[in-house]
Amino acid sequence: MTEKMTKPSHLNYSKRALKVSSLATLLFLSGCMSKLQNLPDEADIKVPEKWQTQTPETKPLDTSTPETVQTEEVKSGWLSSFDDPELARYVGIALRNNPDLWASAADLKKAIEQVTVTGSALWPNLGADVRRTRTDDEVDGITTEIRTVTGTLDISWEADVWGKLTQRKRAAAYSAKAQGEIYNAAELSLVANVTRAWFNLVSNKLQLDLAQQRLESFQNTANLIEENYERGLRSALDVYLSRTDVQREILSLSDSKFDYISSLRAFKTLMGEYPDIAMEFEAKLPTLSGAVSAGLPAKLLTRRPDVKASQLQYKAQVANAKAANRDRYPTINFRGSISDSRDSFNQLFDNDNMVMTLVSGISQPLFQAGALKSREDQAYYDAESAYASLVKTTLNAFEEVENALSRESLLFEQHTAIKEAVKLAQGGLNLALDRYQSGIENYTTVLQSQRSLFDSMQNEINIRNALLQNRIGIHLALGGDFATEESRATEQTLPSPIDKTKEVLTEQTDIKTQPEPEPDSNKNG
Repeated sequence: MTEKMTKPSHLNYSKRALKVSSLATLLFLSGCMSKLQNLPDEADIKVPEKWQTQTPETKPLDTSTPETVQTEEVKSGWLSSFDDPELARYVGIALRNNPDLWASAADLKKAIEQVTVTGSALWPNLGADVRRTRTDDEVDGITTEIRTVTGTLDISWEADVWGKLTQRKRAAAYSAKAQGEIYNAAELSLVANVTRAWFNLVSNKLQLDLAQQRLESFQNTANLIEENYERGLRSALDVYLSRTDVQREILSLSDSKFDYISSLRAFKTLMGEYPDIAMEFEAKLPTLSGAVSAGLPAKLLTRRPDVKASQLQYKAQVANAKAANRDRYPTINFRGSISDSRDSFNQLFDNDNMVMTLVSGISQPLFQAGALKSREDQAYYDAESAYASLVKTTLNAFEEVENALSRESLLFEQHTAIKEAVKLAQGGLNLALDRYQSGIENYTTVLQSQRSLFDSMQNEINIRNALLQNRIGIHLALGGDFATEESRATEQTLPSPIDKTKEVLTEQTDIKTQPEPEPDSNKNG
């Protein structure tokens, strides 16, 4: 429909079109009822009121396992509980340099941009076209050159009557927020991995020092036996046995050196540095004191970033399924254009003789061989799959917490036992050496006593490291932040390039401010 000026008949036509579309939709909606009402709003899991494994009020490692239980809320800033400034500095380096965290930040930024891309469908689409033509008109042998400039402004817009476009933007916003939680999870995981790698490195250094001490002890024993052999007090068999033990300890020392070097290189890689072995540090494992506040199980669902990300991904799939359902509804489109032709560009749209066009239309899919219905079902099954993933992620989170809490109690019991074993082994070695010097015991008893002592000392270091590793696992499972808000704002180790992106995420994906239009005839859809 084309005329020189827009007339009121366009408005009348639009009103009639809306009435017809409403009637057509009411007749059609009965065949488009959605199965989405079958999906729950959140994970249907029975959550206990308290953790099945109680958290003990742990004391320093040189005391027995305590019995008091803490039920306070989970606290932020667990990294500082290890009281290791050197570790905090390395964590800051990793947060700035780790490539995996860079990749997660890039994924988050990309997801934020997708919200704008998807949301652009809610706005009119405006385009401009300018063309210049030249024609030669020959009359009575006289050629006249005619130059024309034509300009056109086109606008198109789909009315989001059923909210399908809003649902797609909502899905993109949920996905972006989920990606933000994935970034938070990556950040927490990186800090936990750096802390674990640091304690592994310190433990391997202590094991290396112990292996060197063990070798020296066996060498001293071998020297003593050779002196006694030269004086005719011991047999040649004892000399052979002692020398064999020394060679075995040299072999063991080589293994300890490699374990230390490999753990150092792994630590450097986590920090985004070349994995060399040039690093000086004091090998000292921190002492644990005080229990970890575990809070209530129900609060875990609002605190762990991986669970929150899974919840948001599920919501995104539900929104996509709603949009797929509404793809089967009638579509109302408006298209308009303004065009003008003049001799020069400066004269375009400079008078009232422009040609204006406004077209509104209603389209209703009638037959596509079941494609629209199948796409809707696919989207519904994607939502079902996302729900299953949400349930699995939530159950895994609860399992991780319960296992970590249980393991801490057992590790404290083991550490108490191994400390006592070290004391007894030391006493046994001293007695064996005295009796060997007196000729009462043979060398085999001394050898066994030496091995028992150093094996116990080695196990004690391993259990101390296991306690620290498990404590990190508890913090990670509970979802508490490694830093407090104050430390993030003040300490140089904590800022990250994603901070500004998080602000943009909040601004661009404010889902609550976007009302969802629901057709009265399809409230379940």
